[in-house]
Amino acid sequence: MKRIVEVCCYTMEDVKRSQRAGAKRVELCADMAAGGTTPSQGLIAQVIQTIPIDVAVMVRPRAGDAIYSMDEIRLMERDIAVAGELGAEGVVFGVLDESRYIDVPKMRRLVAVAKEYDLKVACHRCFDRARNPKEFLQELINLGVDRLLTSGQQPTAVEGIPLLKELIEIAKDQLSIMPGGKVRPHNLEPLLELDITEIHTGSMETVPSRLATPGAQVAMGTADDNVQKVINEADVAAIVRAFQSKT
Repeated sequence: MKRIVEVCCYTMEDVKRSQRAGAKRVELCADMAAGGTTPSQGLIAQVIQTIPIDVAVMVRPRAGDAIYSMDEIRLMERDIAVAGELGAEGVVFGVLDESRYIDVPKMRRLVAVAKEYDLKVACHRCFDRARNPKEFLQELINLGVDRLLTSGQQPTAVEGIPLLKELIEIAKDQLSIMPGGKVRPHNLEPLLELDITEIHTGSMETVPSRLATPGAQVAMGTADDNVQKVINEADVAAIVRAFQSKT
């Protein structure tokens, strides 16, 4: 059985670390502080052209809720088309309505564009803020969505195991339930007992800047310019080994 570890990545270095660690797919994003938004065309193209790994492109036009205007939906349609033209394996998106339920008409539009380019479709963790999760899942299945990234509507995937089990039972082979949410080597064991073929991690480590000496205390943004967060290659490798050896 093919088992896939997907890693949330924000830079070329993240993708290289993930590939070396044995991950089979990356979820390529921008803006870590926002929880992931649509990455640049340049980054998508560079990864696809130079690193042998499947790429699922985040399609999220901004931070904040997943309630999108028609202008934003049209932008997302363009971004999905770009991902398809550049050779991505899939795209990742989700749309809610004001009642915290799936916005079926807008999701249908986005899924239709993705399928024009033979892209796999994943719904991201807006699902974890939504009401009626079991009905939401059935709507995703009806729309032809391929996988759902979810922590089981809890802060971590381990805490969400009760709902994850129910979702897996409902989905069967119609859609892949991909647990994600603080998945790390130390808490992986209970997740390995689930009937899953995909799992998602974004384990990071902090490395110091390569600047020879600290400069003036002027920052380019709100993040600390003297450090960088990158994928923890050792953690990903440990998750890959454990997941691949699952019996």
